[in-house]
Amino acid sequence: MDSLNILIVGALVVVAVIVLFLVFKKKPKIEKPVIEQKEITPVVPRPEVVVAPKVTWKDRLTLGLEKSRSEVWGKIGQLFSSGTPSLDEIEEILYTADIPTGLVQELLAKLEKEGKGKSSDEIQKLVYGFMKEKMGPIQENIHQDVFTFDSSVKKTRVFMIVGVNGAGKTTTIGKLSTKLKSQGAKVIVGACDTFRAAAVDQLQVWCDRAGVDMVRAKDGADPSGVAYDTVAKAFSEGYDYCLIDTAGRLHTNQNLMDELTKTKRVMSKINADAPQEVLLVLDAITGQNALKQAQEFNKALQLTGIIFTKCDGSAKAGSAVGIVDHLKVPITYIGVGESVDDLQLFDLELYLKTLVGLEAT
Repeated sequence: MDSLNILIVGALVVVAVIVLFLVFKKKPKIEKPVIEQKEITPVVPRPEVVVAPKVTWKDRLTLGLEKSRSEVWGKIGQLFSSGTPSLDEIEEILYTADIPTGLVQELLAKLEKEGKGKSSDEIQKLVYGFMKEKMGPIQENIHQDVFTFDSSVKKTRVFMIVGVNGAGKTTTIGKLSTKLKSQGAKVIVGACDTFRAAAVDQLQVWCDRAGVDMVRAKDGADPSGVAYDTVAKAFSEGYDYCLIDTAGRLHTNQNLMDELTKTKRVMSKINADAPQEVLLVLDAITGQNALKQAQEFNKALQLTGIIFTKCDGSAKAGSAVGIVDHLKVPITYIGVGESVDDLQLFDLELYLKTLVGLEAT
């Protein structure tokens, strides 16, 4: 019996072990599918693009004449609007504006007669009307081919550019040739400032940049000879514009002025009408001395136009009125900076209204 019990117990143990084995048997590991993780690039918001407003010619001119407007013409209006002005004080302000004596006295008489009791705006309009009356008829005499190339007109136009040292003559020629070339004109430049290699090199840079041709000679060559060769080439090869740069010189040096008249005379041997334009480059900063320069150059060369440069904030700019009125020669271009776009045709209404502080249309 005991043996039987032992067998039964042993059997039960074996069964228990088997049951326990089956219950706790480890289940096979089920591998989960591997999902490929793609690298996600974080989205960075684009910065807002701020487009700078385009600076118009009107804006540049307004900035260039700001000092003159605030220190001269604005003061006159304030004096009248604040009560009975002192004519001596107004006279002093007008002289600081580089206006010639004769025009100062005319304007004073007009202000005394018509300005009493007027507001600042009314005084500005009165001054504007006075200057427009002086300059308007002369400005109408400008030849349009100075600004605009007309491809239907088959002729070579010769421009002789003159001025004292430092007036901006070489830079002005570079800008002018660039403008004419951009209109489709065939342009050639004569580098007649043969005694300053740096000036010729500077002009060469402008010509290369604009894509126009240039005639240059050895240092120290006869300027008149270079002018002659350039004009001859211009007419024989059908150039639309021929711009003649000349050596800067003091208007008080008679020998140098005589050399200019010789250069002009030589060009006329190629074509009787050459040069069609004699343009004087004047630095506005020189003030009333600009009138003296213009008088001497006009006496020697019979100017057809004036290019007024460097109206960049330091000039009083009143000399323009006196020069046009005295010489009866119009201003063709005005410059307020170094870029090509800073040389523009002279718009009388825009210039005068900007100068005195009226809203230009």
